[in-house]
Amino acid sequence: MNKTDTKDKKLNRVQKIQIIIASVLTIAIIIAISVYAWFSLASNMETMTKVKEPDNLDIRAGNFNPIINFDLNGINIEDMAENDHAEYRVFSVSAGDYKIAYKLQLTHTTNIPFKYTLYSATWMKDVTEQDSANSYVEYHPINDDSVISYYQIGEEIPLHEINPDMSNENTYGRVIARNSGKIYNDTYDGAGDSPEIYAVPIYSQTGSITPANKESNEHDYYVLKIEWDKEAANKGFTKWNKAENNKETDIICITASRSTH
Repeated sequence: MNKTDTKDKKLNRVQKIQIIIASVLTIAIIIAISVYAWFSLASNMETMTKVKEPDNLDIRAGNFNPIINFDLNGINIEDMAENDHAEYRVFSVSAGDYKIAYKLQLTHTTNIPFKYTLYSATWMKDVTEQDSANSYVEYHPINDDSVISYYQIGEEIPLHEINPDMSNENTYGRVIARNSGKIYNDTYDGAGDSPEIYAVPIYSQTGSITPANKESNEHDYYVLKIEWDKEAANKGFTKWNKAENNKETDIICITASRSTH
């Protein structure tokens, strides 16, 4: 009788262990199924709602050609000064699918007394030649003069000079860059360098530009107008402001950066 009771107790203990193991396995299976289902759902959601990387600003020449086609060579300074002739150059900016706001910055040295004016522009894709009613800006890639596109100049976009030295306008016949302050010190490592005055660049910047949020607006187009500064030439500073094609070279740089306000 006692042996039978002991055997029953052992069987009951084994059964209890089996029940515990079965319960643990069942819970583990339920957890595994739940986790798998969550990962499967997350994977499907990621497939359906693919995360897009932030857009980069892309600046190029006209027709959204590579920036190398934004060519400033061949400007005839003497013709510009004598015949009141201006040069026009087209460039473009892509703000991506998100149409992020941005600012444009024009940086240039001041060896030559040029005036720079920035305009918005529209690519006239259906126009194939100039006409008497409109004066379009022509653009073609640097390696193919036969491919000509026409742009309509729009509104002027104000450029605000960040570091002009207005006090020297009467000394040098035109505004040059300030040779002190934070911008100068950051550029030339404080007082360690002493660059020639016309080599110090002037920085000009637009306000915030918000692209039109529509699919047809893939790129924003702009025209940079370059002309001889007649006011500087009339001040009698012939040493610095004489119109000569063999004058020193100026450096012009256009950049686009995200706007935070």
